[in-house]
Amino acid sequence: MKKNEIYIDILQVTLPHLRMIASSSFIHRMRDRSAVYETQLIHGFYSLLSHEEFKDDDIRFLNYHCRYYYENCNSKISMLYNDHLKSFSDLFSIIPDDLREKLEWEGPKIV
Repeated sequence: MKKNEIYIDILQVTLPHLRMIASSSFIHRMRDRSAVYETQLIHGFYSLLSHEEFKDDDIRFLNYHCRYYYENCNSKISMLYNDHLKSFSDLFSIIPDDLREKLEWEGPKIV
């Protein structure tokens, strides 16, 4: 699977989830913290999808946004959590060797 295909997969599950939350009642929106984590995760995808190959901004995404999501969210907060961890793992598996040294963590541990 290519980098942009993985990003698109993330968007395909996240955008409908965010739309569902946005159309919920005010009280439900206030209780559902998943939207914060999901929007934080995808807010920079416009730049990540603008190129086919891995670049420094992809590494930043993995080092900061994915790691923050992994460490601060969980499956009780967001029903998309486990799907996203799989996508993160897929991204880590296809990083070119010349960029691998820029990673600050090994990626999510999926149990």
